[in-house]
Amino acid sequence: MNNLRGPEMSRSTDFRICLMIAAVGLGALAFAFVLQYGFGVEPCVLCTYQRVPFAVAAGFGLFGAAMPLPPSRRRTVALIVGVVFAAGAALAFYHVGVEHGWWGGTVACTGEDISRPMTLADIDAALATKPQARCDDVPWTLFGFSLSELNLAGSAALALICFALAAERRLWRERRFGARG
Repeated sequence: MNNLRGPEMSRSTDFRICLMIAAVGLGALAFAFVLQYGFGVEPCVLCTYQRVPFAVAAGFGLFGAAMPLPPSRRRTVALIVGVVFAAGAALAFYHVGVEHGWWGGTVACTGEDISRPMTLADIDAALATKPQARCDDVPWTLFGFSLSELNLAGSAALALICFALAAERRLWRERRFGARG
């Protein structure tokens, strides 16, 4: 039986995987921006850095879905995104360690370097600016888990999912999604 949806409506599994990758990346960024601008949860430096892997994943996912790529190239996209999410999990693990005091953060992460002497102009400038969120403070939790802990679990899971999808060869065949035969 012919595909009743037509060739323009038929989407391959590899296309859908890239679209899901883009949706996950964009959804995570939307969540972070809603927390920041909608609820006033100010991100620290590491929180801001942890957004980068989701933006990169969304970009790769959109590229994989928008370009007329063969399944083998979209498989490469999934593999690259798996590496990106693994790097995001590593960064989130570092942030979790800073939050729990397992190791110290950088000066940008935990505050100004007070070992150097400050002039009156330095003190005045510091008082005039809004203090930056510290990486060792937890401004928001969900079920007792900080955002960096949730990001660690989510990024690690997404990396494993991307690696598992890339390893599943039958998903990356030329055959169209939903076709029988």
